[in-house]
Order: sequence, then structure tokens, then C-alpha cells
Amino acid sequence: MKQILILIGIITFGCRSSPETSFDNLNQAFINWYFKYHPVESTRYNMSKNNGRFSLNTKLEMDEYYADISRFLIELSQIDATKIAPNSRIDYNILYSKLEKMKYEIDELKPWKWNPLWTLDKLHDGLYILSEREGMDMDDRVSAIQSRLGLIPELLENSKILMTAHSKIHILYSNTRVDKLLILLQELPLKLNSDNITLDNIDELIKKSNLALEVYKNWINSQSVKFDEINFPSDLSLIQNGFHHFTGGKYLFPHVYELAKQKLIPIQDRLFNLALPFYLKENDEPVWLDRADTLEVIQWTIDDIYNNPKNKIRNDEVLSRFYESLTAIEKFCYTRSLLPRNKNKTIKLEFAPDYSSSQSPVFLFDNHPKKVSRDIVYNIKAPVDDFGEYNLNRQEIDIINATHILPGYGLQLGYSQNYASMIRYLFPDLVTVSGWKSYALNMLIEEGYGNWAQEYHILKLKEELSMIARVIMEMRYYSGEINREDAKNYLIEMAFMKEDEAQLAQMESDLDYFSGTASFIGIMELNSLLAEYKRKQEDNFLLSEFHRLILKDGVIPLFELKKRVLPP
Repeated sequence: MKQILILIGIITFGCRSSPETSFDNLNQAFINWYFKYHPVESTRYNMSKNNGRFSLNTKLEMDEYYADISRFLIELSQIDATKIAPNSRIDYNILYSKLEKMKYEIDELKPWKWNPLWTLDKLHDGLYILSEREGMDMDDRVSAIQSRLGLIPELLENSKILMTAHSKIHILYSNTRVDKLLILLQELPLKLNSDNITLDNIDELIKKSNLALEVYKNWINSQSVKFDEINFPSDLSLIQNGFHHFTGGKYLFPHVYELAKQKLIPIQDRLFNLALPFYLKENDEPVWLDRADTLEVIQWTIDDIYNNPKNKIRNDEVLSRFYESLTAIEKFCYTRSLLPRNKNKTIKLEFAPDYSSSQSPVFLFDNHPKKVSRDIVYNIKAPVDDFGEYNLNRQEIDIINATHILPGYGLQLGYSQNYASMIRYLFPDLVTVSGWKSYALNMLIEEGYGNWAQEYHILKLKEELSMIARVIMEMRYYSGEINREDAKNYLIEMAFMKEDEAQLAQMESDLDYFSGTASFIGIMELNSLLAEYKRKQEDNFLLSEFHRLILKDGVIPLFELKKRVLPP
């Protein structure tokens, strides 16, 4: 309680100053507080003082956490946002939205009561980041890992106290996460270098952690039948009360749902028109009896692109192909003046270790070396062995790179790292991030990457269709209209996803609420913004300047972007 009183005292003192100074004080107090209660995030963002800690999830800690959020909201509401600088006002709105979302999660979602991943993800990431981060002093690494290992049994016991319900699907996800953790613990000593006494102590701590994890895994599986069952996700208030927290405040659930349904068939028809010439090269023209015949033509063509031997790559050339693809995309973007020049950090690609929890083909590992001259590290899903063919072909790798790295999220990240605001860096707007990733891919293909080869346009439309289908799936799934199996099958049938693609999309919808819907809203808004910007600029229009305006202030909400791109 002493800590809270000190915190609130600092904030209140600040609020007696000018609105700008008051907000600066409050903003910094929040950041310090956030890293105190989220020590794994502190490690992720290179704030070393919390590297040896976990939040232990006690009832007292949770009560203090909630009380602090409520106090921050009160203090923030007492600052007149109209009297602070425009840049500060953006941060004010981001902070207010974040606090409201945190309060909603505590009041209504309460994940600690039914989702073991709420604890296991912290545990996994807290060790994973420490074990893998390059450039970290070995003594600091050993000390932090040693400290966190010692907290694992207590952390898991506290989780058992807090859990009163269960979700079957999250129990399954949790079983997988425990298995990944056990592999991580097994390989952890190979990452460390210290004296024998310290290493022996770490070995003992690992043994205790292994035992605690096995006990926890058995407990969530055997005891869950005694809990109240959460019918995920329909028992949660995602659609009724949570939609705007994840997708911004402009759109309502029914409106987005209807927009997506209106777009599904036209996109399928466009895809069919591109696919038919490919189909007819190898097949007779089908006799159309119903819609299934149209979908079959599309499916055959997409499969043919995937399976074409000229598009395949071997497992032993995966990394080189990813680098080759990035180099080609970068050259295309800058020779065509599609992007503003920006001093980005070097991008480094590595295979994800087998204890990584991500199922994505490419994901950001170390994305937060802000103000530190380190590489931005991306992990690539490793091949299953050294021989045979990789599960992604050449065009798919181009599409993944364009979406996740350049000109997609990686470019956004580079600009965020160059922008001073920590609050924007901590809490990038989901709709803007997701929308830009989809927009970046569309822009690249429309501008002629791949020499306007129709295969790229077909796969681009498939990605667009996948996004639209995910909106429809998420709305039906979150409302309880369809179950997980039906949701996955819908994506396979209507968006021509491969089995593993559909499973990944389904997992994202289970763990990252409205991720598909956020992409849909984001690209709609960005396309609308581009059209209006073109209209206003007329002959002075430059695509690179539009992109500079989108990127230069960090990842901010789209309604704030509109003010920057289209000033009155």
C-alpha cells in the first residue's frame, strides 16, 4: 500500500501544474508502474531492473493492480486534454483507451480465473527472452534467470488459487505451452556460462520447476471437471462490451459483419476471373451447376500455384530464400519510390527454437531494442528436417515478408523506434498495425512486384478473402453461432486456406481477439484515407509522401492519422 500512496502522491502533485506538465508526470508514472506490474514486458522492452521478477498474481497484488488502474483513470480525466500539445493529446488518448481496456479485462474477462495461459505465457516469455536476447551481459542473464526460476513454483501455486473455472480449448493450449516450457528448461543450461556453484544451483531450480510444471499440468487436466466450465468464447462479453476495446470506437459489430458479408462473394468472383485462365490450361471448362463449381476452379488454381515445382524451395535454402525475398522487395520499393527513406535497424532472420510458443511462419522475436543499436530479430518457423521441400513456396515467402517485415510491420516498427513516445511504442494501435500489414501487401502487388505475374494477384486476393472470411468467422464464433471445428472448416471452404493456415487463424481468434476484424477495419480506413489524399493532392500526389505521413508519428489510431494526413 505504501507504494500506491507514493505513486498517487506523485501524480496528484503533477496535476497541480500545467496540463502539459501534469500529463507528462502522469504518463511517466504510468510507464514506471506498468513495468513494475509487468516485469516480463520490462525485459521485452529492455528495462533491465525487473529482469529477475515475475508478477506473482496474488489476490493482494490483483486488488492493488485494479485500484491503481482506477486511480490512473481518475487522474487522467482531471487533465484538460484540449490544453495540451497535439502530440501529447495523441498519447493521452492512447493511454486512456489502454486503461479502459485494462479495466474491461479485469471487470469482465477475468482470464486468470479460467485461462492457465495467463500465467504460463508470462513464465515462458520471461525465460525465453532472457535465454535468447543477443548482447546481454552473461552475469546479468544468469542472475535474472536464476531469480525467475526460483519463483516458478510459487507462481504456479498462486495460479491454482486464482483459477475457479476452465475453458477446454485453453486447457489444450496450456498443455502445449507446458511441453514447450519443459523443452526450454532442458536446453536452458546450454545458454549459460557461470561458476560451478551457480550452475549447480540453476540445475536444482530447473528440477524444481520441472516438477512444479508437471504437477500444474496434471492439476489443470484432472481438476478442471470440478470447475465451472467456460463456454469459450460465447460466455465472454467480447461482442457485447469488448468489441470497441479491440477494434476502436468507430464501428459497431453488426455494421462490420454486414460489410464483410457484402464483400465476400465479389472477392471470390474476382478471384475466379483470375483463376479461370489457369484452370483451363489443364482442364475442360466445367459445367456450372451451383456455386461449388466456381469455388472448385479457384481451389484447383491455388493448389496448382502451391504445388508448382518451379515455386518450391528446399529445406536447406529456407533462410537464403527469405533474405533473397527481402532484398528484392526492398530494392523494388525504393527504386520505385514507394516508401520514404528511413534509417532502420538491420533485420536479422533466425530459425525459431523448438521451444518457441509461436505457430506463425514468421514472427518478431526481439522487437524492442529501442535506443539500442541492435538488430531487429525475426524468427522463422524451422523446417522439420534438413531434407525435402519446405511447406511454403517462393510466392508465399514474398507475401509473408511483405506483410510481416517490409513494407509491412517491420517498417512500422522502425519508425516507432525512431519516435520518442514510449506510450505509442508500448501500445501500438491494433487496427493500424493490422491494417497496414494488409495494405502494404496489396500496395506492393498492385504496384507491380513480381512483374505483375497473375500468381501474385491470385495469392493477394486469397489473402484479402482470408481476412474477410475471418471477420465473418469471428463474429459467428464469438457469438456462439458456430463451434471451433465449424469455424476452421468455414475458413478452408470459403477462403481456400490450407489446413495449417486455418488452424493458425483459429488460434489467433482464440488468443488475440478480433485480430481478423482489426485487419479488415484497418485496410478499409487506409484505403479510404489514400483515396481522399489523392483527391486533395491532385497532380502533387506522391505515394511515398502518403506513406511517410502514415508512418512518421509511430503506430497511432487511424482517426489520429486522418488528422495528420488530411489536416483541415
